[in-house]
Amino acid sequence: MPPAQEMGTPVNPRGLPLSIRLFLLTLLCALPPLVGLSWRARSTNEKTLKESVLHLHRSIVWDVQRTVRGELTRVEQDLEDISKILFGPGLGDDTTRYALAGSRVAALRDIDFVTLYAPSGQSVTTVKAEEVPEPRVPSRLDPALLEALRVSNGRLVVQGVYANAQGEPVLEAFFPIVRDDGSVRAVLGTQVKLHELCTLMGNFGEQFLGSRENVFVVDRERRLVLHADPARVAAREDLSRHGLFSALSGDSSFGTDMAAISDFQMDGVEMLGSLEVLSERGWAVAVQQPQSVVYASLLSMRRSILEAFAIAALVALVAGLLGARQLTRPIRDLVAATRALSERTFRGVGERVTRRRDELGTLGRAFDSMALTLDAKEREVVAQTQVRAALSRYLSPDVVDLVVSNPDQLRLGGERREVTILFADVVGFTKLSEAQPPETIVALLNELFTFATEIIQRRGGIIDKFIGDCVMAVWGSPQSHPDDALRAVQAAEDLRRWLDVGNRRWRARWGIEIQLAIGIHTGPAVAGNVGSEKRMEYTVIGDTVNVAARIESMAQPGQILVSESTRERIGDSGVELVPAGERQLHGRTAATRIFEVPL
Repeated sequence: MPPAQEMGTPVNPRGLPLSIRLFLLTLLCALPPLVGLSWRARSTNEKTLKESVLHLHRSIVWDVQRTVRGELTRVEQDLEDISKILFGPGLGDDTTRYALAGSRVAALRDIDFVTLYAPSGQSVTTVKAEEVPEPRVPSRLDPALLEALRVSNGRLVVQGVYANAQGEPVLEAFFPIVRDDGSVRAVLGTQVKLHELCTLMGNFGEQFLGSRENVFVVDRERRLVLHADPARVAAREDLSRHGLFSALSGDSSFGTDMAAISDFQMDGVEMLGSLEVLSERGWAVAVQQPQSVVYASLLSMRRSILEAFAIAALVALVAGLLGARQLTRPIRDLVAATRALSERTFRGVGERVTRRRDELGTLGRAFDSMALTLDAKEREVVAQTQVRAALSRYLSPDVVDLVVSNPDQLRLGGERREVTILFADVVGFTKLSEAQPPETIVALLNELFTFATEIIQRRGGIIDKFIGDCVMAVWGSPQSHPDDALRAVQAAEDLRRWLDVGNRRWRARWGIEIQLAIGIHTGPAVAGNVGSEKRMEYTVIGDTVNVAARIESMAQPGQILVSESTRERIGDSGVELVPAGERQLHGRTAATRIFEVPL
């Protein structure tokens, strides 16, 4: 049996010229990169286009949100002005006040009347312009509405959208007039005409999205609140079956902030839509566009890529035909070896090539040497990667680098260095552990420690250890920086800022929140391997660690305290530090000056 068959290598038909085989190989080598580059260019362009569309949608949503919030703020201010007329000192009797309030209402753009209600919810009177017909208003307010007004802290309460006697959409709103002691003195109710806001919705859609129908606002029941067509708003059109809401997931009551973008179908047309919630009102702003409009430039780009690909393929064909004529039989072995190399088997070219005394023989021997070197290097890289992956679960990246790159240093002992120590402890953890199941506590600590590790390592520190609910971090060992103290304070500020985000997540998930007390101190310590020859850990030891721990124990929830030595290392780096007095640390005779990082 021929050697090629014994090795399992397919034998080419004898009648097929080598030049054709090499020509096909050239195509095989040239076309995949071209396809890959074409696909990458398409993907990059598509990603950029989608980001641009998302930015446009969000810009429109933010403009709509700002407009709606501004309109409601203006209505609130108008009602507050009217309340001052009705209850302010020195404006005469009730008849005079009602007349003045009616004149003020007549000057308003979107309000035709204001109804005054007693604290009990009973209607007292309605003030309006003389030419405005008598409006239909409730004679008594619902108890649920009265309760909402009582807890609104003097802010406007929006009930919903209705059609008035003229069939126009109006927003029913109520404003509590609050005494100094916080009790409700009276309530003002009105109906805000939405025609102007509906026109703005249409203008946004027509100017930026090509259609007046493409921007609208819905309430938590998915009924229209604002739309270019006021008649649809007045009819309280139900959009719960709209494809955008079916494609999106999240808080269906619009009670929490949420922003999303999704593809969906509407009347058989592929659409792209974005949605962002106005959580304080339980509304959501939505924008939409046909994908054929959004991705019009993408189609043109694809045609250009296909044309460039065709030209490049033609060039590859010509180059392959010309090059194949210049090569000889041993190229087959080189091709086979190259294919094996691409599959990472790293086998040699074969004696048929390496025994030659010409340039092809030299190439074959060099190829064999390269394959052996690559095989050894890959094994070394795989081994180091496995070691790094295993160690990174227990050690910081700097310590992992030290262990992997200098294994000779894996011996007991250490060296004296100046370090900055940070302790961050969960305040009231014992009480929290008693009130929550252990699974919740473990999940919370894992999430807290994950983000704390990211923040500390990003600022150039290492995690020395986790002590129960406490994190101990070190700057200055094994790698030191001139601004280690500043990095530690910045990491503490980052932790405090991130905790606001974490607490929102934990309140929503488990109904709990935590606070951190953080202490930082800079001074000399011994850094190195501690333990035994069979079990050791990299840590820092010294009075500096004890001082940092005691400073942390004095910190209040949410407070960051630093020692005077840390403040001296920071210098004029732009970090604000407020003197917190001198403190007597346990076990130390001299008082220690403490500084606080303010919120």
